[in-house]
This record gives sequence, C-alpha cells and structure tokens, in this order.
Amino acid sequence: MRATAISLIALIAAAPALGQEAPVREVVLFEAGLAELTRETGAAREVSLRVPLRDVNDVLKSLLVRGAGITGARLSLDGQTPVEDAFASLPFPPAAATDLVTLLRSVPGIRVRVSEPGFPEGREGVVMGVVDDCTEERGCETVLTVLGDDGALRRHVFDGDLEIAILDEEINAALARGLAALRESASGAVREVAVTIEGAEVTGGALSYVVAAPAWKTAYRAVTGEEGEVDLQAWAVIENATGEDWEDVALTLSSGSPVTLAADLHARDWRYREVVEPEFPVVVAPAPVMVMEPEPGTFAALAEDREAGGFAPQVVAPAPIVAATAAEEGVLDSRFDFAEPVDLGAGEMLSLPFLTDALEASHLSLWKGRNATRTGNPQMMLEVTNDLSVRLPAGIMTVSDETGGYVGDADFPLVAPGETEAVPFGMDRKLRVEETVSETTRQVSVRASEGVLTITQEQVREVGYLVTSPSGEAREIVIDHPLAQGWKTEVLTGPEGKARQDDDGRRWLRTVLPVEAEGAVLRVRDVYPYEQVVEIGTLDEAAILVWVGQASDEGTRAYLEEAARLMREADRAEDALVEAEGALGRLTNEQDRVSRLLGTVPQPSAAYDRFLANLLGLEDQIAEASARIEALREAALATEAALEAHLSGE
Repeated sequence: MRATAISLIALIAAAPALGQEAPVREVVLFEAGLAELTRETGAAREVSLRVPLRDVNDVLKSLLVRGAGITGARLSLDGQTPVEDAFASLPFPPAAATDLVTLLRSVPGIRVRVSEPGFPEGREGVVMGVVDDCTEERGCETVLTVLGDDGALRRHVFDGDLEIAILDEEINAALARGLAALRESASGAVREVAVTIEGAEVTGGALSYVVAAPAWKTAYRAVTGEEGEVDLQAWAVIENATGEDWEDVALTLSSGSPVTLAADLHARDWRYREVVEPEFPVVVAPAPVMVMEPEPGTFAALAEDREAGGFAPQVVAPAPIVAATAAEEGVLDSRFDFAEPVDLGAGEMLSLPFLTDALEASHLSLWKGRNATRTGNPQMMLEVTNDLSVRLPAGIMTVSDETGGYVGDADFPLVAPGETEAVPFGMDRKLRVEETVSETTRQVSVRASEGVLTITQEQVREVGYLVTSPSGEAREIVIDHPLAQGWKTEVLTGPEGKARQDDDGRRWLRTVLPVEAEGAVLRVRDVYPYEQVVEIGTLDEAAILVWVGQASDEGTRAYLEEAARLMREADRAEDALVEAEGALGRLTNEQDRVSRLLGTVPQPSAAYDRFLANLLGLEDQIAEASARIEALREAALATEAALEAHLSGE
C-alpha cells in the first residue's frame, strides 16, 4: 500500500458519526501569517475536528488527508446558518423550541395530556389555542384551551401547578431536532467538522491544512567583538492562536511568503434561474455577482516586536546560547526545524532561539549626504555579511558590545546567503560633521553656425564635509555622497570614493575618510552640463554684439560680426524704405488736396493756373518717389536675402 494525499473538494450532506480527536503533531509557521497544522489520525476512519468559524474556509480550501491505504475521504459540517436551516423544515420557529407557551401557540391541534392538582392523572385532548386573558381585577393570565376526548372544552391557566405532556410523536421528534440544532450552534464561533476516511487498512493517517496565524517575528541579539566579528543569536517570537494547546509539537519556522488566496467556500452561492412566464415576454434580470471577499484575519498583518535592552549591574560577557534547530535553504524559503518538541498553551506566547552563529561584521560611522547645509553626527552602522547557507529573516536586532553593554536597536532586513547589509543602531557622538553646499552657474562656450547660437553652460555644486573628532581620538568615517542622474562628480579634496547603489535604487559615492585629531575634509564637485539654443534671427544687432564678445573661437566671432553687419544694413534699408513710403504718402495726400481746390476756382483765372501748375509738379514728385521706393525695396530684399544666406551657411 502506498501513501496518498487527497484534496477534499466535495461536501457530503449527511454527517457521519463523530470519532476521536486528532491531536496536533506538526506546525509550520510562515512569516507571511500562515500556519500549516498536521494532525495525527492513525488508523481512525472517522475524525471530528472543532474548527473556529474564522478558519472554516481555509480548512475547506486546503485540507489534505495523508496516510497509507487511503482510497477516499469525505468531509461534512453544518452550513453557514445551521439553526435557520434546521428550523426551515420544522412546524415551529426556533423560539418555540425553548418556550412551551410559544410552542403551543405555534402548533394548534396537537394532542396533549394536561395534569393539574384536581386531576393528577391528567386528561387528554387537542390544543385549540393559547390566549392572554386580561382584566382590571386580576391582571393578565395566559390560558390554554383544550378540546377533551370527552367533548368538553376546558380552560387551563398557566401557573406553577400545570403540567403538560405532548403526545404528538412528530412534534416531539421535531422538537428534539430543533434543540439539537440550538445545542450545536451554542458555541457560535466553532464548527464541528467530520472527516470520514475510506480504505481497507489505513495506517499512519494524518490531516493537514493551512490557516491564518499570527506571523512569527525575529528578535536578533548581535554581540560585536574587537576583531570585527559578530555573534548572532536569532530568537523567534511565536504565538499559539489556534484555540487549543500544543503538546509535543514538532515546530518548523519558515521565512517563505507563499501566495495565498481566500475563498468563501462556506457561504451559499445562490445562482440565478430564469423565470418562464408563457403568457408574457420573459424579462431576464442580470445575474447577481458573487464576490469572494477575504475573511477578516485571513492574512495576518506583519507587526514589529520591540524588545528593550536590559542593564546588568555587573559588566560580564553574554552567555553563549545554542539554538537546537536544523536549518535548510529551499527554493522559496529557509526552514528551521526544532529538534525538541514544543509545548505551548492556547493563547500563550513563546520566544526561543532558532539560530546562533558567528558572522563577519564591522562597525561603520556613516554620514549620508543630502546636498544641504547642515551639521550633525553620523549614524553608527553594523555591516553584516551572511556567510551561512540559509537566509537570515528580517527582524528587530539588539546590538551589544563584547562586554554585554547595550548599544542600540536596528531594523534588520532579509539577508540572503553571500549578501552584505548595513543597519543603523545609533548616533556616533564622537564625530561631528559639517556639510556645506554652494552652487553657481558658469558659461563654458558660445558657438554659432547655420543661424543657431549654442550656449553651453554648467551648473556647479560644491559640497564640503568637514569632520571633527571633539575628543581628539583618531577615527574613521564613511561618507555617502549622493549621485544624481546626468551629473558628473569629482573629488577635489580627500580620498577617491567608489560608486554604489542601495536596495532602493539610489546611487552614492562612498568614501572612507580617516579622521585625525585635527579633523578631516572631503570636498566634492558635482557638475551638470546643459545647452541653451537661440535662433540668431530672433536677436537684434545689440544682442548679437554682446555674444560677439563672448564667442569661444574666431570663426564664431567673425560669423556673429557679419550677422550683426548684415542685420544693421537690413535695418537701415528697412528704415529708408519706410521713410520713402511715408514721403510718398504725404505727396499723394497733397495731390488730392490740390485737385479738390482746382475744382473750386473759375477758369480761366490766375488761381486756376496756379493750382494746375502745382498739381503738375506734384505728379512729377510722386513719380520720382515711387521710383525711389522701388529701388529701396529691391535693396532691402537683397540685404535680407544676404542675411538669410549668411545665417543658413549658404
């Protein structure tokens, strides 16, 4: 017989008889906020699980049956509304199952036997009804009316001496079913899940499923040594939120973050059915969309756990602690299996070491530049290289020195094998940094060709880092100078640095700067070159002459000077043409005036002769002015053409 793993996807309506409980034997906790539980079933064929209502969907989604000899399995449990479902087929409402008066009101016509002090043996009959009889003298009484077998109608007042026996077997059976449904639902947030396992000879049976769980968290203890090494202790903070105790459980911690989805498999999914009305057109309503929403708590939020470092009255080295786990690196995660079983009560928390080792590490005093004038202290950093075969999970880290003195806390990231990460854990008060910034813009070159003036400029930013050691102690500081896209960086004073990029994609120039008693200086220049392009045709002569004085070469200077000369000639030709056109306009106006006056005087007369002579003279002047304008227009066009040809390089 071979072991099998069957995914339970069908719900069986009829619940089998509930069998033995299946204790939890293995637990795998994921940092993503999930727990894989494995329960021992042995040779059992019927197993009952009490599952919190919040976990029912996850159990329906992920439950696997494992073991040798298994040929099939089925799962059953109450639906989402077990009480409503049970009473849907009963002749009375849920309230009638717990109250006699409500029951008798709900089912008139049932047979009963009524016993009271005058008739202790009881009298049988059929219930006609229950009413409230109220008067001012005696108040209200609840009265039962029964039609006796002898034909008599009797009224019985409900009091402490009245005893009623229900003789209707169908009602008694329905009452038992209703009470059972109420009993099962009394737990509210718990569902009984029955698993039936099929097979001739079942051995080594087990059930496993994945549910939401509080994410396990990591708390590191890092003890640094004088030689640059660090003794690392990783403690796991776990919590049992399953609602049951763990006894002798094989516990595994996984750093994996698998993709996990929530589906509401426990809720009813009513599908739309078309209503057919033969005599009228069928109007089809849109089908309702069933939206699967994650159950609250399906994905537990990843929270940070802060531990305060303790202070010992005597300075002693920390005691070495051995973590009894087997670490294994997988494709998707790192797993840490505890060698000894773990006991943890429901709702309790536990912290225990799962990894101890000595790693390569170094202390850094790091100043991250901001290209801003400011003063402060560098950060104290612990740079750790993971030379282990497993990933180090992210967590809070408490840093102590080799004597056990508390130094600070760090937010330690996930570190894969072979990677190096630096984390800050405090401020270095023994060093002081003054960061100063000055910015200027300088012109590099001015060149002109083909009608375009190209002005090359540079934005220059000089950043100085003055580092002092107030105590006079010789130290070392790491300065990260920010590198920006498109900027060229050079070190003016101090050691050359090395470009690097952090996990966020930001680039830095990292420089290691020795600091003596008198201090140290690092000066960095950032240069951003850019060009300004101007069409020479949009400038006037004065602006062009300004750029002549800033030209970068003789060719540009001669080109601009010729452009200025041609533009001056073009301007003069244009001015002369405008002046000539103005003169012609004045002559034309005078011609019109004299012509009107000529028409107002008698002829022949001296006035007429005078106006006529004047008019003939104006006509000669207008002809001369028109000829001059034509010549000036041709000269202006020629000058403009010469300017355009010069600017275009023709």
